[in-house]
Amino acid sequence: MKSMKNMKNRIFDHLGLKLLSLVIAIVVWVIVANVDDYKTIRKITGIEIEFINGESITDNNYVYEVPEGTTIDIIVKGRRKVVENLSSQDFRAVADLSKMSITNAVSVVVNANNTLVGRDISISYANTDAINIAVEKKIESQLAINVRTNSDVADGYAIRSKLPTPNLITVKGAESVIDMINEVVVDVDVSGANTNLTATAVPVFLSKSGEAIDPGKFEYDIKSVDVIVEVAKTKEMSVKIKTKGDVKEGYGISGVDYQPTSILVVGDAADLAKVDEILIDDIDVSNLTTNMETSVAIDDYLPSGISIADNTEEIMVKVGVEKLEEKNLVISNDAINIVGKNSNFTYSFSDNSSSTLKVKGLKDDITSLSVTNLIPSIDVTGYGPGHYTFSVNLKDISGIQIIDELKVNIDIKEN
Repeated sequence: MKSMKNMKNRIFDHLGLKLLSLVIAIVVWVIVANVDDYKTIRKITGIEIEFINGESITDNNYVYEVPEGTTIDIIVKGRRKVVENLSSQDFRAVADLSKMSITNAVSVVVNANNTLVGRDISISYANTDAINIAVEKKIESQLAINVRTNSDVADGYAIRSKLPTPNLITVKGAESVIDMINEVVVDVDVSGANTNLTATAVPVFLSKSGEAIDPGKFEYDIKSVDVIVEVAKTKEMSVKIKTKGDVKEGYGISGVDYQPTSILVVGDAADLAKVDEILIDDIDVSNLTTNMETSVAIDDYLPSGISIADNTEEIMVKVGVEKLEEKNLVISNDAINIVGKNSNFTYSFSDNSSSTLKVKGLKDDITSLSVTNLIPSIDVTGYGPGHYTFSVNLKDISGIQIIDELKVNIDIKEN
């Protein structure tokens, strides 16, 4: 009993001091704990932004585009032991497109993935909490699909036709992107081909400058195209040009020039064997007084079963037209050949020793024209003695018009 009393006395001895010591120990512990786990601030970068409710834009026939790899940076404040272990993966950044402003800006809300962590920290934004979104009207366009061959078929052969199936493609997307598409092609390798071939290819979208456009920027309905390339024999054929009609009186055609003068065609061997030249015979020059230039679609003159093998589509034609000039030629009697003479008679001219002949033609033609070119003559076959008047025969020369009829008087006498 006495020992218990002594123990109790020891417990309650100096009770005030003991309580003070306990309080001091608790305060020291709190101080040490706070020193070890103090408040800190940290910047966390590269949090990927999740965009939600995009249908609020697309349902109204618009499309939107966000900068690729869009992220946001935040400033986190909280206890050191919590903050120091955080990374971008511990946060979710959300941009609600249904709440986009009239300036196409949308706010980004960042929260911690762990609710308990979120209670222990505060979040502020390192730069901005808004992202600008590119919004455009959505349009649809239908484009032809062309077959592009970047190699050569075998020598002596050419591509006769290129048939893609399907031959139309529908594209949908932002107006600015769709307007960039100038052509849609599929590429087919025809290297060394000497017979028809088939292939399957994916469409390639090209700008006006020929650069490929990323198909990920828009929608399109055709992912692959079946192609038939028809390959056939070739043949080089000359081109001939003829005019029809007459230029205005007093004018003449000085020349007809055209290019190309030959074309490469393709077709079945049997069809090619039937044709050696392409004749264009309907260049109308009626009533022309000046030069004329025109183009002719060569396809309109090709026989059935034959088509152009190269890129030639037209023949360029130039018809030269000049005003005719006149010239006087002096023809002496000695220059006139007497045809059909009888050796029993003598023949002599009974008038002047020369005559004047007026001719008309293009300047270059009449400048070089001489009497000998006309080969003047009369025919006395069957004529007996007497005095006669003969029309002088003159050689027809292309482009030369004889204005006057030339006549001479002849005396025929017996020897």
